Amino acid sequence: MKRRNLPPLGPLVSFCAAAEHQSFTKAAQELNLTHGAISRAVQQLEQHFEQPLFYRRSRRVYLTEKGQLLANQASIMLKDLEAVSEQIRQQPSGQHLAVSCEPSLAMRWLMPRLTQFSDTTEVHLSTAGGPVDLAAQQLDLAIRRSDFNWPDDYWVTPLTRERIGPVCHPDYLSTMQQQKATLLHTRTRPSAWKDWQDKSEAFIVSQKESYFDHFYFSLQAAVAGLGMTIGAEPLVADDIRMGHLVAPFGFVETDVEYVALSLKDIQRDDTLLSFVHWLKEALNNS
Repeated sequence: MKRRNLPPLGPLVSFCAAAEHQSFTKAAQELNLTHGAISRAVQQLEQHFEQPLFYRRSRRVYLTEKGQLLANQASIMLKDLEAVSEQIRQQPSGQHLAVSCEPSLAMRWLMPRLTQFSDTTEVHLSTAGGPVDLAAQQLDLAIRRSDFNWPDDYWVTPLTRERIGPVCHPDYLSTMQQQKATLLHTRTRPSAWKDWQDKSEAFIVSQKESYFDHFYFSLQAAVAGLGMTIGAEPLVADDIRMGHLVAPFGFVETDVEYVALSLKDIQRDDTLLSFVHWLKEALNNS
């Protein structure tokens, strides 16, 4: 289709209204425009076709033969466009969720599973831990550990109790049976080993200790066989399943939960409700 041969489409609405009413004044009233705006729209079309589309007689206007031809076809086109517009409005639009998640949980657990959630909801994922301003960051949901205080007006949905335990590469476990372990620590969760020891009443004798800036790095170091670290069950589930890690002492529950924080009751938002239900089920089945 050669679009350069098309008339200016904007003025067609004004033209069709004037053609239907045989009056620029009534067309202006219908479209909430001025008489002059209708007149200019018609003039644009007449300049394009290089011939008059209306006869002007005193205060009345009448379609010319070519004007009638254009009015017939343009009216059909506008009615079809109106029907399509109504169809588009009635169809449910793709849903979007802006979600913030603890970095390690996002990278090691959530992102590999997002495609399992929904084909119609697009999740915009960002990563951060600790306190969050849902309104300022325009977030629908924040997935956090319950180790800080949040505003009283946040809706809180518990997802799963945190379970932690020592993990290491299978080959490293064989080495440990012959010598003391290297314990891997993270500065973002410095009490992880103590938390596990307090809950499990167990103790691992170490020959040395290594420190990493982030929980994610200590887990990667364990996968690489550099030592033993504390892992949260969802974060290491895939590596255990694939044989990259083992959890020789199992996992114990801590006093911390993973929670979903939102500004509104998820029961009143079908998309949020569906996502949170999926999160709970997936976390508890990992």
